[in-house]
Amino acid sequence: MDKVGSHIQSKFISDKYDMQDISYLSLFLYEKLLTVIAHTEESKKITASFIYSFQEQETVNQIIETEEIFNAPNSEGKLYLHHQRFTLVPTQLFNASQCAKYLNFATEVNEVEDNITYTGIANNSIQVLGTADKQLLDQLDKKLPELEIAHGASHVLDYFLSQNDNFLSQELFIHSSPDCMYMAAFTEGKLSLFNRFIIPDEASFLRYVFTFIQQMAFDRTHCKIRFFGNPEWLHTSKEGMDLYFKNIHIITPEQNVSYLAGAESFLNTHLLEAFWQQKIIS
Repeated sequence: MDKVGSHIQSKFISDKYDMQDISYLSLFLYEKLLTVIAHTEESKKITASFIYSFQEQETVNQIIETEEIFNAPNSEGKLYLHHQRFTLVPTQLFNASQCAKYLNFATEVNEVEDNITYTGIANNSIQVLGTADKQLLDQLDKKLPELEIAHGASHVLDYFLSQNDNFLSQELFIHSSPDCMYMAAFTEGKLSLFNRFIIPDEASFLRYVFTFIQQMAFDRTHCKIRFFGNPEWLHTSKEGMDLYFKNIHIITPEQNVSYLAGAESFLNTHLLEAFWQQKIIS
């Protein structure tokens, strides 16, 4: 881990890492974290991953301008934006011309500053809508002109919905990342509720989980909770959660990505993108 200017950088590099072999970048931007994953030309295996921790959003612009990985010869990639400004719409009710109207029910949309994105998941049965800062997209377009944009909820919820075996009648799924979480409630294996929360302390984490359980009328002693990621990111621990929830499990995500030798240490971060990504279409 290195301190570079106004951000902290961690690198996970394969033994055969060569920027000239990079064909695709997967980017995951959170409020205080940017993950950049480089895939190889032929196999789409991960050859390197970079994590940048920062405090100010302006730092993201500096990273894009100065970090070598953004000067790789490839022009393709996908950016997942993790933030609070998103909503879900069933595809059968979805009209692309009405995106701003759908989003305005959940958040304020500034059509001067925001682009609106939408992504189909779960066999295109759900559309995940979100906003993207136009200035950020303009900057990235200079580096990756063939960059796709999606809200991060599309990645997380698509993973949740892929785990459709051995469901109990009442289940919560929690995806953790630094100071924020996604949470989904499933009833008899069907998605009932999904949202994202900022988590500044353990009390906030517990409050949101209890609210979800109460809203769904779940039995706290029976409801199964699947927790993905590092509990410390949400200012809690397995021992602390066991005091309140009797059926909680820390789950290692199912893995669908492959690594070149030496780059697999990225798995130790416990980030979902280290284990599972939506299919890259060449």
